[in-house]
Amino acid sequence: MLITPLLKANDKTEVFQLQAIVLPNLEICTVEALYIRLDDDCFLDYEQNQIEFKPNGKLSFDTYFNAFSVDKWKNYTSVKAIHFYLKFKGKFRIKLLNLGQFSSSPVLVSQKILEHQTLYEECLFSDIDIHAYQGLLYLELEALEENCLFTGGWIGTTTELDEQKTPKIAIVICTYRREAYVQRNVQALRSTLLNDSQNNFEIFIIDNGRTLKEFNHSCIHVIPNKNAGGSGGYTRGVIEVLEREDEFTHIIFMDDDVIIDPEVVKRVYSFQRLINSKTLCLGGSMLKLDTKYIQHENGAIWDDGTICLKPDLDLREVENILLNEVEEYINYNGWWFFCFPLTVIDRDNLPYPFFIKMDDMELPIRLQYQIITLNSICVWHEPLENKYSPLINYYLRRNELILKSLVSDEFSGIQAAKQAFKFSIREAFCYRYKNANLVLKAVNDFLAGPTYIKSIDPEQKNLELISLGEKPVRNSIQQFIQSKYQESVEQSETTLHRWFRLATLNGHLLPLFLFFSDTALKSKGYRIAPIHQYRPVNVFRAKTVLYYQPTTREGFTVQFSRIEFFRVLWSAIVISWKLLLSFPALKQQYRDMRPEMTTLEFWKTYLNLKH
Repeated sequence: MLITPLLKANDKTEVFQLQAIVLPNLEICTVEALYIRLDDDCFLDYEQNQIEFKPNGKLSFDTYFNAFSVDKWKNYTSVKAIHFYLKFKGKFRIKLLNLGQFSSSPVLVSQKILEHQTLYEECLFSDIDIHAYQGLLYLELEALEENCLFTGGWIGTTTELDEQKTPKIAIVICTYRREAYVQRNVQALRSTLLNDSQNNFEIFIIDNGRTLKEFNHSCIHVIPNKNAGGSGGYTRGVIEVLEREDEFTHIIFMDDDVIIDPEVVKRVYSFQRLINSKTLCLGGSMLKLDTKYIQHENGAIWDDGTICLKPDLDLREVENILLNEVEEYINYNGWWFFCFPLTVIDRDNLPYPFFIKMDDMELPIRLQYQIITLNSICVWHEPLENKYSPLINYYLRRNELILKSLVSDEFSGIQAAKQAFKFSIREAFCYRYKNANLVLKAVNDFLAGPTYIKSIDPEQKNLELISLGEKPVRNSIQQFIQSKYQESVEQSETTLHRWFRLATLNGHLLPLFLFFSDTALKSKGYRIAPIHQYRPVNVFRAKTVLYYQPTTREGFTVQFSRIEFFRVLWSAIVISWKLLLSFPALKQQYRDMRPEMTTLEFWKTYLNLKH
């Protein structure tokens, strides 16, 4: 149970759990170095969820999930001192160590030799003043005899009993026809968080696909919703919570297709229970699902462009765990996992109707959220480069223009026109003419103004867009050759070649006899390029190109077309010119109408909730 007092000093205080020691497990993650560090005389038994020791076997918890982040807890919560509890059998030398932010080696804080003939839970170190330390506090165990065993532990603090400070968190999951993912995550959360009488959590599943069945649990709510994208799904979740705002203190936004350890949600609860500021938001890091020890992002900054913070860190390394502790300016966090108090949102300040993309940036920037991250608060998510949809081109380009209009005073008509021209022509350079037209459609829809954005049916609009872009497929007909793909990934060019390529509009001004033949798979005229991170040089003087994603085995084929290119070029010139002339007035219109388009009244109409 999450907040049941484990030690009661008197009628006014309890020992409250801050974080449990967690071990790797087969369902969530088996990268041991994220949780524990073992030598050869220790054995992790996955089936029994315990660690067995030979004499002199050593176990250390200076890891991403099990070290205690001193600075965040002392700077943002009321925690002053902590206690360490372990459950073990046998004779151990147990050390409490501190590794400072800029230390080259750990410092011994305390040490004990303890022995129990049977499995026993004991408070090893109590009242450790965290204000005396920086960086990480963690335990190290050394077995001093045969058949020693470790089965678990936790870190707690003594706190006053105050029911008024007890949070209640609404977990809002937005989904669209991903039943298997939702079932898996809800089952994990249900068995861990909803299995007691504490009533600290409820789960709201916003079903944009309207395909999910009820879970037959009073704290799990499946809410069919109009498909207005992630923006509409998460907003619907907020609306549901605001209708019971006296019951809830916080909301967690969570993607449907992530893997999460329920202990992460428990730690968020503990942090929010003891937090000093009633407006502080807690962002979850995204770790890569295909390389579970690599961090994709630990918070982010949007400032006329995106800056991912601490990307590509190997979290098995303790120096990177310490680097994660360094606080940076954050003005938004991805909604794959984001916790915020109800005090920072209200009926007149809801998300903007972007459908997808930019909603997680615009809301916290508009409302000036204070956001921090914390080691171990994370989810695993499929790398964004593994997800390809032609719709992304449309929503990304349209919404980027809207976002910059709303929040950037410096963004000008010249910059907007350059942006529209650049992104459409780059797609056309790469023979992705359908995608180029999607970019131009995005700009056209931006030019139609906020009244148009307000009036569209998002569900019908999305269905219309699906048919317009290059749609990747998975089948045996894809003529994929790894060596050709690798050639594109590694391809480089001289400055002279680049200028020649640009002067010929990436070959669209060259006569056909200068193109390579594509009559055979080995021909230079048949190229294979990445579906993401592709470059115009990859297709230069080719006739046929297969864009391919090896991890998903999906791809689509495009062919050189002079006619399609010049259609795109002409449209890009016309649309960019229109954008240049009309941008100042449009920018003001978007700003003037934003308050109207982020109200409860607007969203109830937009989602067809008025009966």
